[in-house]
Amino acid sequence: MTRTRSNRRLERPREQVLATTLEMVAEEGLAKVTMASLAARLGTSGGHLLYYFGTRNGLLLETLRWSENEYAAQRAPILEKVEKDRSGGVEALLSFTDVYLALDERDPRWLLWLELWARAPYDAELAAAQRAMDDEWHADLVRLFTAALPEVADREAVSERLRAMWDGFSIGIVTGGGTTLRERALEHTRAAVAGHTG
Repeated sequence: MTRTRSNRRLERPREQVLATTLEMVAEEGLAKVTMASLAARLGTSGGHLLYYFGTRNGLLLETLRWSENEYAAQRAPILEKVEKDRSGGVEALLSFTDVYLALDERDPRWLLWLELWARAPYDAELAAAQRAMDDEWHADLVRLFTAALPEVADREAVSERLRAMWDGFSIGIVTGGGTTLRERALEHTRAAVAGHTG
């Protein structure tokens, strides 16, 4: 069930910047991703990046948005299948969970989330963007329950609880828990939903 990061060919320069930012986060850590270091890797100037993204925070937020769009594309087939077949049950939920969870200690998407979560209380635009991304995951998870697990009664509340659990596990994964903790997160998801489907 474990997914791999996208290797889709990037044809637009903006996508190349965002993909390279993610690569650098995974390879070197977020602290070392500066406009200057990113520009050097891309063979351009820091001023060029500032022109398009405004600030480092702006670049990181756009990178996260782009990454989240990639994950939306990964979960879309799961939703399409369960809504077409009106089935899938817990296995469909685990496939959805697999997309949500951090991959490993170097998952750049989750490293970005950790950085931006810490900044959100001081940045209204960032906080609003994060809420919007959370809302998309929530809406899709409620859709999945409706189609694949209709016996889950309070879908909104169960979605909130599961996503909070997944966030906690993902933080644990990137801060040293690794793939072992990831497997436990999937087991806990199965156990948690069993209480709502019995």
